[in-house]
Amino acid sequence: MDRINALVPELWCSDFDASLHFYVEVCGFSVGQRRGDDKHAYLTLGESQLMIGTWEQDGTWESGPFEHPYGRGINLQILVDDARALRERIREAGVEVFVELYTTTYWRTHQTDERTEFAVLDPAGYMLRFTQIESETPHP
Repeated sequence: MDRINALVPELWCSDFDASLHFYVEVCGFSVGQRRGDDKHAYLTLGESQLMIGTWEQDGTWESGPFEHPYGRGINLQILVDDARALRERIREAGVEVFVELYTTTYWRTHQTDERTEFAVLDPAGYMLRFTQIESETPHP
């Protein structure tokens, strides 16, 4: 890996192998860094980066008890080139789509974006929102 983003979510998982399979084989992420058989990996998809790993509850990093689904109250937006193709790839792998594919408009400070997106839950229950920017219209 050449560059590490300024913000990289680290997702703790109860079944590292299932999560690694999901991210790499199902969603198309690449392993950017991994030390041997260590249960921790740095993953990339386009310009998106995240880490997955197992944990030992010792009071250091956990703000409360872990209960499935993890990551309640957060979804991770991941920009992709082709949301429709990724949705099909995920469905073909037998993964249920949590929020079905839809197109919507988002207002941004300098422009309005039309986006197509959908969401799935990873094996640990983290919500991933895969988003494709269809068009950008500058504000007058």
